[in-house]
Amino acid sequence: MSATVEEPGTDLASMILRTPGVIGGKPRIKGHRIGVHRVAGWWKLGLSIDEIGEELPSLSPAEIFTALAYYHLNKAEIDGYLDEERALCLELAKQKPQKA
Repeated sequence: MSATVEEPGTDLASMILRTPGVIGGKPRIKGHRIGVHRVAGWWKLGLSIDEIGEELPSLSPAEIFTALAYYHLNKAEIDGYLDEERALCLELAKQKPQKA
């Protein structure tokens, strides 16, 4: 009887990186300056994988799925980044001078 050896699939950690000085050290997709939070934000707005790919054409469907898998495993962290961005955008909108 032979033993079945399982080989690991692609590890999320090899596809999602954190690099100090690149997008603020937030998790990003390897080979891109696109953060997981960016992909998750589009997904949370209701975009499909194909639609996210249209918004972020440098990403393959596999990279989008990887980012979403990472998001679901680290939801609180990524939602925190989205909340921070939303608050910053609201603050900037308040500071924008109104047209006469």
